[in-house]
Amino acid sequence: MPRNLLFIVLDQFRADLLTGPMADCVPLPNLRRLAQQSLSFTNHHTVMVPCGPSRASLLTGQYAMTHRSVHNGTPLPDHIPNIATGLRSVGRELLLFGYTDTQPDPTHLHPNDPARRSYTGPIKGITEVVEMREEGWAWLAHLRGQGYDVPDADASDFDRLYRPKDGVLGGPALYEAKDSDTAYLTDQTIRHLDVRKARPWSAMVTYIRPHPPFVAPSPWHSLVDPKSMPTPAQGSTAHPFFAAYHAAPSSSGMFWGFDGDHSTLTPAQIAIIRATYLGLAAEVDHHIGRLLDWLEAIGQADDTMVVLTADHGEMLGDLGLWGKRTPFRAASHVPLMIRAPGLGAGTVDAPSRSVDLAPTLLDAFGAQVPRQMQGQKLTSEGLPADTPVMVEMDLGEMSGGGRFERAWNAGASACRPVAFETGGRRLVHFAGHQPSMLFDIAADPDCAEDLAANDPQTVARLTSELLSFRMRHVGSYF
Repeated sequence: MPRNLLFIVLDQFRADLLTGPMADCVPLPNLRRLAQQSLSFTNHHTVMVPCGPSRASLLTGQYAMTHRSVHNGTPLPDHIPNIATGLRSVGRELLLFGYTDTQPDPTHLHPNDPARRSYTGPIKGITEVVEMREEGWAWLAHLRGQGYDVPDADASDFDRLYRPKDGVLGGPALYEAKDSDTAYLTDQTIRHLDVRKARPWSAMVTYIRPHPPFVAPSPWHSLVDPKSMPTPAQGSTAHPFFAAYHAAPSSSGMFWGFDGDHSTLTPAQIAIIRATYLGLAAEVDHHIGRLLDWLEAIGQADDTMVVLTADHGEMLGDLGLWGKRTPFRAASHVPLMIRAPGLGAGTVDAPSRSVDLAPTLLDAFGAQVPRQMQGQKLTSEGLPADTPVMVEMDLGEMSGGGRFERAWNAGASACRPVAFETGGRRLVHFAGHQPSMLFDIAADPDCAEDLAANDPQTVARLTSELLSFRMRHVGSYF
């Protein structure tokens, strides 16, 4: 059994930054070092987007259709077991450095409790050591203490903290690299864990990067030459999903320094944004290297279980799309590396899912896996090759009137596509009256060519398999 646990979660990190055309554009030496020492799951997927719901599934081992936290800000019921509560059952405290993006369960809170007004908070059972919440204060206080002119957390001009210092797309952030959110979190993690190293410890470290806004501090902002970037994947956009997606501008908060509609971005601007994203990824890689080096320096690298993954991916302009609220592979395919005593290194090409992490980690530390968890324990053998991957998403808006609801003249319940991948095919099924999509993943991992119209038999078969899969995975709530 490992002595310690270091559980690292990146935000919006695509798996193909480590393999594929973009991997040649950015140095990620520490992630590659960890991959060489780990069991790397090359076909790993989140089961839900966006951030909050994906992390709810990651930590509880449940699909969103079970835990029902389907939007950022949607409460996660306290009675659902998770990694932190499971580790407590064997006397281990999971320390949080960062955020879990889970809204507190209001049923156990006083009506006046400030937590009821919080957009996010730590999941039940975890001990928040260094907070990096969206409405957090700690990093802002650090910046102000270093002499930066930063706004208050609730100021109307708060977004200037994330605008390029010179106002130019791809320009450097207003803060230096040593004071970035990534550097600050790493500094604090090492400082706090170093005084705990005499005893076994368990830590979850969650980096916000390379999540947008796509603004990086110097020198990371210029590390990657935009001219070296491969162009985004192109493909058919005839499906009604694309028209609905483009029905409203969606650049706000993603790449400040350009405040127009994302559909008007020029190829040169797209290349700059993609290069900045890679710069943020390289910055995270650098600081992960610091964590790994610290483990070696204190002599605990060999008896610490290190797990690295991401909550979801990023379209990054592929198919003309940005963000993660899409049913395509770039949004769900993420890295997973597990380095543990006695596990060995290598690659597993069989499918794996984010719901598999909770039972895997609990089993590794001798905790009983709750029957409510819907994932499976991962081993070096991998899951069966025909293990399905199901990715859920709710494209409706809690307040109603979202872009998909307006474009399709439908209620929120009709705006819930599900991607279902098995046997080399990826089906995208819609809850409303939109046609399904079908992709040959082996030949077309970018999901550029929709085969549904020419292969109705496969669409029908996978739809039936999807229905059966969902039926088998309901009823595990309590």
